[in-house]
Amino acid sequence: MADQPKRFFDVWFVAANNVVKEVPYHAVTDWIQQGKVRPEDKVKPSGTGDWYLLGSVVAFQAYFSQPEEHRPHDAATALLPVEMDFDWKKTHDDEDDDVDMIPLIDVSLVLLIFFMLTATVAAVSRINVPDMQNGTKIGTDPSVLRIDIDLKDGRHIYALGEGTKDPAPEYDNLAGDVELKIKLDERLQSVSSPPKVRIAAHGDIPFEVVEEVLKGLEKRVTNGQISEYAVEVNERGKRP
Repeated sequence: MADQPKRFFDVWFVAANNVVKEVPYHAVTDWIQQGKVRPEDKVKPSGTGDWYLLGSVVAFQAYFSQPEEHRPHDAATALLPVEMDFDWKKTHDDEDDDVDMIPLIDVSLVLLIFFMLTATVAAVSRINVPDMQNGTKIGTDPSVLRIDIDLKDGRHIYALGEGTKDPAPEYDNLAGDVELKIKLDERLQSVSSPPKVRIAAHGDIPFEVVEEVLKGLEKRVTNGQISEYAVEVNERGKRP
C-alpha cells in the first residue's frame, strides 16, 4: 500500500465486524484521535481489494498515541525520596522533653531585683526617730550646727541651732527649706573653719523633706563650707 493517503477509505471495525465505506482521510484521523478506531481495525483505499491493519499504515501512525520509551534511569528515579510540601506539625511525642530554663531564670532575676528595690525604698521612706526626751544626745560641741525639722500644726518647721542650745529667735520657726538654707549660709560666713552639721528630724517627717535638706548640705560639703553632715536618731526637745 502506498504511503501517501488517499482521499477516501473503507474502514473495517473488526470487533463489531462492521465496514464503513467512503470515509474521508481527515475523518479517519479524527476517529483515531477520538479512540473510535484501534490499531487492530483495518482500512483500505476505497475501490481496492486489500485490507491493512490501521496501525501499520504510515499515513495514520502519527495519530495513534505512542507508548513512552523505557529509559534506564527511570527505575533509579522511582527509588528517590519524594519531597512533599506538607508542613507536618510536631506531636507532643516529637518535641524535646527538656524544658528551657533560661526564660524562667530571667523572670526570677527580674522579680528578685524588683523586691530588693521595693524593700530598700520602704526602708528609707522616712527617718523613723522617736520624740526626743534628752537633747544632749546630739552632742555638746558648741561648734556643731544642728538643723531641727519639726511638725507644728501639720506644717514642717525648720530651725538652726548650735550644739544642744535652743535656736536663736532669728534662726527659729523657719517656714521652709529655702529660708533654712539662707540662714545656714549666713551662719557659715561667721565661722572660722567648716563645721559639722547634724539633722534632728521628727519621726513623722517624710524622707523627701529631709532629703531636700541633705541635698543642700551635700552641695556645701563640695564647696568646702561644711566638713560633714549626718542625721541624728533623735530630735530637739518639745516646745511648750
